Amino acid sequence: MFVRPFGSISEKATSEIHINNLQQIATENNWFLHRSVLTIISDNGPDWKTDCMANIYNFGRFWEENKLDALIWVSYAPGNSRYNPIERMFSHLTDLIANVTIDLDPTFSTINRQLDSALVDLNKYWHNKKYDKFKIDCRPVFSVNGNSFDGHQELKDKLMKSSIKHVMSEESNSIRFNLQLYLRHCIRSSYYVSFIKCTDSTCIHCSRHPVRATKTIRLLRSSGDYLPWPQMTLSKYHYDTFLQRTHSILAGEKNAVPDQQLPSGSTKQCFACKLPYIFSSKADEERHMMWVHQSNVSSHNKRKHSSSSRSQSILHPKKRNTRRRELSPEY
Repeated sequence: MFVRPFGSISEKATSEIHINNLQQIATENNWFLHRSVLTIISDNGPDWKTDCMANIYNFGRFWEENKLDALIWVSYAPGNSRYNPIERMFSHLTDLIANVTIDLDPTFSTINRQLDSALVDLNKYWHNKKYDKFKIDCRPVFSVNGNSFDGHQELKDKLMKSSIKHVMSEESNSIRFNLQLYLRHCIRSSYYVSFIKCTDSTCIHCSRHPVRATKTIRLLRSSGDYLPWPQMTLSKYHYDTFLQRTHSILAGEKNAVPDQQLPSGSTKQCFACKLPYIFSSKADEERHMMWVHQSNVSSHNKRKHSSSSRSQSILHPKKRNTRRRELSPEY
């Protein structure tokens, strides 16, 4: 089991930090020599939110660069964190440092260096201990670290913009191309994101790197290129187990569409994407349509509204209002 504690007053935990840790662990342990499918269970904190396009981009890049057959990233819904194995593991780690006080070393000039020193002390309580017979490999993540994935906030700021001038600029060409590649293989919902290799012979990435985990990918293909989705039983708010859904799908039943059976109601998805991509908000929809499909939803609605107004003027020329029309509040 691998633990990577991190402490800073100026830096926030982000998806790029997690990916750098994953990359280091995977490289040192030769994970991807014999494994090509990776599943991540997260705590659904801000650094793991599926509605952040920068997170989607970072994990898409991780999937591409490691030539994974599938990268699946899930989290439990709010109120269900008690089922999350991460929470249980941290409960054990907390017990190991009960009644422990770690003082900051004043000989270091900056608070971040003092926190780095405290992480070294913390490491003594966790490293090489055991959790459920698994040996704990604990290494601190220092404030000064050479990362292969860097610039999370800058990337996030760029992807938050949806103006045609910014998206189509030469500066954004590389980001736009990569994002389109990732989202052609991506399924996103409220608590689920996956990247899976496709069967398109014209896909540069997937045609160069054939699938290795054939049985796993065959199961995912039979369920619409994503995991068997929870299906509500006849009892309200009770769902079939993962194995029950898997057997049903292998027997020929169609997989449920992501986020269409939520207690809060179904969600809107992108019909321009081949795979289910759930929008988290209207702004998210506009950014997605601009970055991925090069179409501006607001502009499209304006053109549609303008076209409708012109049609009415042609049908009723005598009733034409010459006064300049104000835009509706919705625009």
